[in-house]
Amino acid sequence: MAKGKNTNFNTEDSKREDILNAAIAEFSHGYEKASTDAIVKSAGVSKGLLFHYFGSKKELFIATYEYAVNAMLSEFYDLVNLNQRDVLERWRQITLLKMDLMKKHPKIFTFIKNASIPDSEEVKQDVNELKNRLADKVYPDLCDDIDRTLFREDIDVNMAIHVIFFTMEGYAQSQANSEKSVEDYYSEYERYLNELERYIQFFKKSFYRQEEAK
Repeated sequence: MAKGKNTNFNTEDSKREDILNAAIAEFSHGYEKASTDAIVKSAGVSKGLLFHYFGSKKELFIATYEYAVNAMLSEFYDLVNLNQRDVLERWRQITLLKMDLMKKHPKIFTFIKNASIPDSEEVKQDVNELKNRLADKVYPDLCDDIDRTLFREDIDVNMAIHVIFFTMEGYAQSQANSEKSVEDYYSEYERYLNELERYIQFFKKSFYRQEEAK
């Protein structure tokens, strides 16, 4: 299911891969409700082999989260056009691409969505630390080689870029809801696009040279 070239796992190890893919499906219902018995049954392996690879249910959960996110990032980087140097147009492209990937891989995104809002204190800190590490790797790429000439001369460009990305990330988090399915998010596609466009136009008027903001 979730095979990505940037994962930390050997994709030729089919048993480990089977465990991870089974874990994606089982953990989609939440950490607390997930059963390692169900995971090993779905993967066709023994519980001993599961714990040989991952040590504990908690370690399996964290490994599955990292595996799923890295698989999606691998596909994302294959598709995204970072030659688009207008940061706002780049962000538009990123949002649309994320929606397309969400539609293509609903099971993986359902897991990632629920895992990002853990239902257990046991894994919350580890998930947040992993999210921060992944963000530290991804955001520099998304901010790299931006056309700074688009911005007004009296603007602190670095600060403006941070404001744009933090606002967009904050908006995404504000829309996150553990009770929503991936299908629910996709059904709101037009609303997301309209609100995204409003933010883009706001930032263009606020930060860009007047001729570029039209």
